[in-house]
Amino acid sequence: MIGAVVYRLRAEDTARVPVFHGRWLHGLFFKIMEGYSAELSTYVHETLNVKPFTVSLLKWRQEKDEGGYRVVTRGESLSWRVTALREDVLQAALHVRTGEVLQAGNLPLRVEKVKADGTEDSGVVDEMELVGAALQAGRIAEIRLRFLSPVAFRRDDKDYPTPDPVFIFSSLADKWQQAAMPVEMDRAWVREAAARALLAEWHGSSRRVYFGGDRGMLAFSGRFSYDVTALNEEEQHALLLLAQFANFSGVGRLTGQGFGETRALYRLLR
Repeated sequence: MIGAVVYRLRAEDTARVPVFHGRWLHGLFFKIMEGYSAELSTYVHETLNVKPFTVSLLKWRQEKDEGGYRVVTRGESLSWRVTALREDVLQAALHVRTGEVLQAGNLPLRVEKVKADGTEDSGVVDEMELVGAALQAGRIAEIRLRFLSPVAFRRDDKDYPTPDPVFIFSSLADKWQQAAMPVEMDRAWVREAAARALLAEWHGSSRRVYFGGDRGMLAFSGRFSYDVTALNEEEQHALLLLAQFANFSGVGRLTGQGFGETRALYRLLR
């Protein structure tokens, strides 16, 4: 089982929060795992190079930036989404209780609801159900990806802030294999198929994102549609499966620190 858990939160105090605060939430989720199982937290932290979870940035009624920070006021409502690509990590995420206070950096947050019921972009799914849904989709005209937080790639030794379908679907194939999902995804085959997907409608931009002091990298976000009519049905279904997986895995680098949060839709061929 994999899943997405959404926490409804309320600020217990007023605090200045960095615009990009994914590292705070990365650390917070390790605290959540440690509270569930110290052994699991240590294993994920010390043994797994690729972390089997993602964290979103906090979502709230944001004021204007003030020198790279935004203010959260006491009593303000927020939400936070965590995804898990292993069942034990998912159980850790679901173990959080209402009334509990979580500490994200200098911001204390009281948990008001824990949701995994299919509403508000939450939910739990069996991996084979995900596969089956993609295989039964029919002929696909277009795959639509919405990147809610910046997506970061590297090409050689340079940042590559470009919604290149080869990079996007290769990244997803890597994440699929790393998460030991039940169907083999050959990266070279996925790359070859993705190279024939065409960027169609899009609305987005790139920018430099600072995520720790003066540490920053170029990344992109926005909405992008990919025409996949040149692909055969098997290739279309594979890319669709990876796109649906992206709802849980994110896309690109540092998804465990708030980068690459993704939502996927598709349109059938008429």
